[in-house]
Amino acid sequence: MVKQVLTVSLLSLLLSSCSQIPSLLTGGGTNVAANTQIGKENTQNLGVNTSMRPQLRVEAPVETVVQDTSTTKNTTIDPLMLILLVLGWLAPSPNEIGRGIRNLFRRK
Repeated sequence: MVKQVLTVSLLSLLLSSCSQIPSLLTGGGTNVAANTQIGKENTQNLGVNTSMRPQLRVEAPVETVVQDTSTTKNTTIDPLMLILLVLGWLAPSPNEIGRGIRNLFRRK
């Protein structure tokens, strides 16, 4: 009986990372509650935070603010654009140009 108790206790000590038996016997594991602060300006206060916040100031006085909701309507057409539009409509397509060049070299 004593031999069995010794083997069980030896196995529980060797396999302590694999079971919950040592935590039950010792009252818990290690405490890893680290009180770390990762940041530029971290503080721990139990009271009032007294840090000063920057205040924005106006550089120059603002007299008027223009909030215009009108839209720009451009109804005039440039004459050059009109000429290009007509020439593009009258010009032949690339297929027609290819057919014309092919017909130049064909014998009838």
